[in-house]
Amino acid sequence: MQNLLENKIVLITGASSGIGRCIVNDFSRFQLKSLILVARNQSKLDETASSIKQDIEVLPVSCDVSNKEEVKRLGKEIHDRYGYIDILINNAGVGTFGRVETISIEEIERVSFTNYFGMIYFTKIFLNSMIERNTGHIINIASLAASFGIPGMAAYCGSKFAMLGFSESLSHELKRTGIKVSVISPIGVKTNFFNNEYFDHKYPMKYMLDPEKVSKAVLRSIISGSFHTHVPAIAGLSIPFKYCFPAITDLIIDRQFRKI
Repeated sequence: MQNLLENKIVLITGASSGIGRCIVNDFSRFQLKSLILVARNQSKLDETASSIKQDIEVLPVSCDVSNKEEVKRLGKEIHDRYGYIDILINNAGVGTFGRVETISIEEIERVSFTNYFGMIYFTKIFLNSMIERNTGHIINIASLAASFGIPGMAAYCGSKFAMLGFSESLSHELKRTGIKVSVISPIGVKTNFFNNEYFDHKYPMKYMLDPEKVSKAVLRSIISGSFHTHVPAIAGLSIPFKYCFPAITDLIIDRQFRKI
């Protein structure tokens, strides 16, 4: 692993808390050239950066990933400073909960522009320099919800379905290059994402991952180069089950989420 990451430039979005902060901590243990931390809240980014004790360059940069112009400006700054990045981790994400009839178009747009278009903006900004150097790795943090439509989570599921489809298409396009694309799809993770009335009261989550487990899966994807990793791995079995037994799957989802 050290050889794979030595002297690399790594950019992580959503780096100020939750899964992103765990990814920062894990990657900071290696002799990187630079670790670029991106999130909206500069003070939280600075706090995350100051917690890193290793002797590596850490660059915390405030940017709203859903804002195309902000991402373009950040991309220019990074290219002017380094010329390229080696590893892009699209981790920033938000969610909204409620039936489609009750949530606003603006809420759906907020989720789509952060989770899906934010990933596209960063990928497009840095892809050409990866292609020119014929090396790079794009890692997108999705969700098991990228494969299941969940009542009350249409905006979130839609954005993650889109992320998975985009990533798969891009992976095929880059098949004969030195650039890898990976998707990490965890089940529910113990972050602020689930601190809301739907999951606190209506749907208490019985099985929740520590964010460190997702971060470790990101590191493993660097080694394996595998396209799609479910966390935990056994969760991936639910995908073929869904297609082999759609009626049973629908019944399980309906019973679990019938309060929506």
